[in-house]
Amino acid sequence: MATEIKIYGERNTNTNYVRKLIELNLLVAQLPGTVPRAIMKAQRLLPGEEMVRDIYFRAAFRATLGWKHAAVPPFHVLKRYGGDSGRVGYMTITKNPYSWLLSLYRRPYHLRRHERLSFEEFLQQPWKMTGRDNAGSRVSSPVDLWNIKNRSYRNLPQSRTIHATTERIFEDPSGVIKAIADKFGIERHSDQFINHERSTKDETKNGDYYRDYYINERWRERLSPKAIGLINERLDSELLSSYGYEEISASGRVWS
Repeated sequence: MATEIKIYGERNTNTNYVRKLIELNLLVAQLPGTVPRAIMKAQRLLPGEEMVRDIYFRAAFRATLGWKHAAVPPFHVLKRYGGDSGRVGYMTITKNPYSWLLSLYRRPYHLRRHERLSFEEFLQQPWKMTGRDNAGSRVSSPVDLWNIKNRSYRNLPQSRTIHATTERIFEDPSGVIKAIADKFGIERHSDQFINHERSTKDETKNGDYYRDYYINERWRERLSPKAIGLINERLDSELLSSYGYEEISASGRVWS
């Protein structure tokens, strides 16, 4: 039986939504994945915002098992810090790389980009890592970021890990909660599933919007043939398939 859950998932994969679902439905603690508010306040008074966060996650690794957006380290590293105890259950969240890259383009976080940079130009720009990414200092393209992070999730033991996708979570959130409860032997607050319909980042959007956008793949309308080609050039096709996704052709059709 797991008494703690650790969630790993890249930015814009709905880790906040899943965390809220677990909080509303399951009697289990969740290991921290972001910096505490005190650190957030302190960093505003100090130079190097990213450095302050990096230092925190390095110092607090035993308590957090890393940043929620980090590449998962080899399991022997997690074991060294208590990550192999029966108390911890792991969950990873993966998002379709095409829609994920569009989300990252709209919200690039620490990577400062010029407003006039097109999506196609963004895909060809190097991405500077933070220390807490646990994935080196820089990659040649944001596409490489998707490959590295999602490949790292394989470091976790299958017997103690649930690999979920953003799309599956929106399709059947109650089923995802049931899977977590069943796999890790976690008690539920009640027999009734409680959803969280409000966006954790945008008050103008709700569950209906996100379900339509991701399940019906409305994001495809924002992909140009050139952008699809640039993504496909760097995308790990084997990794893509392992998460149940298919490569999109430049004409917008799925390869058979």
